[in-house]
Amino acid sequence: ELILELEDDYSADIAIVPGAYKPPHLGHLSMVREYCKKAREVVVLISSPLKASRSIGEKIITAENSKAIWEMLLIDQGLSNVRVEISSKPSPISATFDHIGEEGPLKPGTTVILGASSKDNDGRRWSSAPKYVKEGVTLLSPDETAVMPLNMADGHPFSATSVREKLLMMEDADEFFGEGGTAQVRSILELDSHIEEMSG
Repeated sequence: ELILELEDDYSADIAIVPGAYKPPHLGHLSMVREYCKKAREVVVLISSPLKASRSIGEKIITAENSKAIWEMLLIDQGLSNVRVEISSKPSPISATFDHIGEEGPLKPGTTVILGASSKDNDGRRWSSAPKYVKEGVTLLSPDETAVMPLNMADGHPFSATSVREKLLMMEDADEFFGEGGTAQVRSILELDSHIEEMSG
């Protein structure tokens, strides 16, 4: 009975949290953690930009790099209902529409949350989602399911731009990745060997 009660607390079957994630950080992780409370399963959907890819110096952050960093961040979180996927679509919006659309993996009867921040009317990016959704799939209102973003200790919002700047300047970025995270991210991105090659 207790298990059934806990299951009934979920407002959706799946939450899709899309982004280019260049790179993912603790602000993104906080959002995913909140959606784990709202949905039985959370899909982190990484888009694959064709142009204007974010880089650190000349090192482009690939979707595969982003997935590896996500997996690093998720270790020891106890979030067994999170799946990280890479989409071939160039933008987070098109990746999501592809996922919820007629050719996507969702089955009729599925209730879906589309990831959004509760700040700056972020949910408006999903205003056209209903015309892309597969018949029989229900989208919950982003206004009702949006989550409050986590700020850093100094009160400023987490920023992937700030992370890239710190990594480029070889500064400690553990505040974005957790203790010891900077070294792991530098290793995933092969930044140190890339800088050595450039210097050579």
